[in-house]
Amino acid sequence: MEPPTRLNSITNIQDTYMNFTNKIALVTGGSRGIGLEISKILLENGARVLAISRNSRHLANAKQLLPDLCTMQCNVSSYTDAERVASKIEDMWGKLDILVNNAGVYPDPKLGIFGTPDYLLEETFQINVFGPYIYSKKLLPLLLESSEPRILNLGSSSGIMSKGLLGVYGASKAAIHALTIAMANELDTKIPVNVLSPGWVKTDMAPDAPGDPRTSAESAIWILSQPSNVTGKLFHGITEVGWA
Repeated sequence: MEPPTRLNSITNIQDTYMNFTNKIALVTGGSRGIGLEISKILLENGARVLAISRNSRHLANAKQLLPDLCTMQCNVSSYTDAERVASKIEDMWGKLDILVNNAGVYPDPKLGIFGTPDYLLEETFQINVFGPYIYSKKLLPLLLESSEPRILNLGSSSGIMSKGLLGVYGASKAAIHALTIAMANELDTKIPVNVLSPGWVKTDMAPDAPGDPRTSAESAIWILSQPSNVTGKLFHGITEVGWA
C-alpha cells in the first residue's frame, strides 16, 4: 500500500478540494459541531446543503449562522423521516451528490456495556448505525443520479477492533466501520464509501475535548474530494489507518 497523503496546512487541504459548485449535499446532524462545520465549508465552496437534526432549536441556530443552509427536522433512525428527506431532495434538486452520515450520540462510557440501560443501548445503535444504513439505502437512487456521488460515515478510533474497544459507543462505531466496508464492497465502482475518525473533538457531546470541529470538517471535505477509487477506507483526519 502506498503511504497516505499528508498535508501540512489548511491551505493545502483547501487546494485539494473537488469542485463543489452546485453539488447537492445532505449532512445528518448538520446543525451543530462537526456537522455544522461540514455544512459551512460545503456552502463556502458553492454546494447546496440540506442539514437535518431532530432538534428544532439547533436547526434554527444553524440557519441563523448560515442563511443559505436548507434545514429539516428529522429523526435519523426513522424510515418515514428518511422517505420525507428523499422526497424533498428529489423535488428540489432531482439528485444527491454527497451524503454525510454525521449524526450520533455518545452515552456515558463509564456505564460500560452491562451498566448501560437497554433503552440507551438501543437508541445509540439506532442513531449511530441504523441511521447511516437507512439514509444510505433510501437516498441511493438519488445518489446514483449524480456523476460524482460520495458517502462519508463518521466513525471513531473507539470503534477500531482491538483489546481497547470498550462500551456501547465503541461497539456502535465498530458496527459503523463494518457497515462502511460492506457498503463500499457492494457499491464498488458506483459510489465511494469511506469513514472519518475525527478524533476527540470539542462539541456539545464532549465540551472538554481539545480538538477543533473545523479541523475535523476540513478532513471530511478532503476525504469527499478523493478520487472515486478511494473507497472502503478509514481515515483518522487525513491519514489512512487500518481497521484493526
